[in-house]
Amino acid sequence: MTRIDRYLLILYVRVFLICFVTLSGLLIIAQVFTNLDEFIQYGRNRGNFFLALAEYYSPYLLSIYDRTCGLLTLLSTMFVIAWLYRTNELTALLAAGISKARIVRPVIVMSVIAILGAACSRELLIPKWSATLSKNPQDLQGTERLVPMRPTEDVDMGILIAGRNLITNTQSIQNPIFKFYSPASNVTSQLSGTVAMYLPADKTHGQGFRIDGVSINTALTGKPSVRQDGIDYLLLPADTPWLTEDQCFVPSKVEYDMLRGGTARQFASTSDLIWRLKNQSDYYGEDLKLMVHSRFLQPLLDFTQLLLGLPLILSTRNRNVVQLIVACVATFGLFFAVSMALGSLGTSGTLITPAIAAWAPLLIFGPIAYARTRQSMME
Repeated sequence: MTRIDRYLLILYVRVFLICFVTLSGLLIIAQVFTNLDEFIQYGRNRGNFFLALAEYYSPYLLSIYDRTCGLLTLLSTMFVIAWLYRTNELTALLAAGISKARIVRPVIVMSVIAILGAACSRELLIPKWSATLSKNPQDLQGTERLVPMRPTEDVDMGILIAGRNLITNTQSIQNPIFKFYSPASNVTSQLSGTVAMYLPADKTHGQGFRIDGVSINTALTGKPSVRQDGIDYLLLPADTPWLTEDQCFVPSKVEYDMLRGGTARQFASTSDLIWRLKNQSDYYGEDLKLMVHSRFLQPLLDFTQLLLGLPLILSTRNRNVVQLIVACVATFGLFFAVSMALGSLGTSGTLITPAIAAWAPLLIFGPIAYARTRQSMME
């Protein structure tokens, strides 16, 4: 590594960090002042306002980095090359017989490292904080917050799950109604209660919902739990010690997030998404297939965005950084708009499949970006 390489790398890292801190700071400040009362109260509960902010927004920074990595690498590369133009250092390097490809190589290498870092964060770090990232500032108080519920059918277990509202802070359903089409329908066709608590799988039971305040039903009194072919369809208190007399447990593959439309899946790892696609595709639809394909392609898409903006910088001697930023952001916006439009078509399931919708931006812009970048480096 030469001295000019180290110079470019240090400059790139500085610009990247400044852009990331600036963008993150704007997003965080906007959210803090929008929900200032919630954060003040949360700070009182935690004992320190700034400690509470750090606790809530530390995982949030990972999410911001994941969503803006492509734009940050493009802006950082643009500024470094524009700086070389402005100080005439690029002219001196070219006059010394060094090609453009060799000059920008350390910048491209750092961009690839940043893109791969975002991919690692997406797969290893963000899933660990998915519960925190799924929370709104209103959820920090631990107070009851009601949101509308989407009735959902568990096809495999033969259950229709409905209710009045969702209580997000406790992951429960207000006034739940469970209608059975499975073997449990031989005992009762419907169960209702005051609240249904979502319970993840543990040593005593699989994942499902514990219904509290079940209406007294003489047909269920003393009845054994419903099991068939080794599968639990309904657990009743008669032979389930951890249930009280007014409780019952309904095993279900429906996760709590599905009942409100599902946002936590964007923080799940690719392996988790593939598992959901194999076992829960009926609940998520075509958008889950699109998300799985996009996860594999995201590093390539981020790199394609970089190559789209790179010729704008290399093929011009315009030293106005503001104009270069506008041009790069416009290119990024065009790529993003086309990707979103194709994604909408893919999830609608009418014109194109989710796989084509995910691959199309790379197939359209990839060859163009490579050809233009190669040409600009040879000029």
